[in-house]
Amino acid sequence: MNFYNNRLVQILIVILYPITAFVVLSNGAKIVSWGIPAVIAVLFCFLWKNLLYLIISNALLWILSVPIWFWIEGGQGAEVFIANLPLIIPLFMFIVFLPEVIIVLIRNFLLNKFRR
Repeated sequence: MNFYNNRLVQILIVILYPITAFVVLSNGAKIVSWGIPAVIAVLFCFLWKNLLYLIISNALLWILSVPIWFWIEGGQGAEVFIANLPLIIPLFMFIVFLPEVIIVLIRNFLLNKFRR
C-alpha cells in the first residue's frame, strides 16, 4: 500500500490534524511548552501528500476550533480573542502555516527527486 496515494488515509490525516491540534493547544496550560505542538505540526507535514491537503487541514482547524473556543471561553474570553484576531492571523500565517508549506514542498521535492 502506497501511503501517500491512499485517499482514505490522506482524508483521515486531513481530519485528524484539526482535532489533534485543538486538543493539544487547548491543554496548553498542562503542557507548558511549545515543543510538543511544534513536533506534532512537523509530523503532520510529513504525512500530508500535497499542499491541498495542508490547506484543507488548516482551514478545518480554523473553521472547527474558533467556534468551539468561543463556546468554551464565553463572554470576556471570546471578546479578547476577537480583539486579538488581527494579530493572531498574521502570526499564524508566518509562524505556523508558512513553515508547514515549506516543509511539505521540500518533502515533495525530495520524494520526487529520489523516485527518479
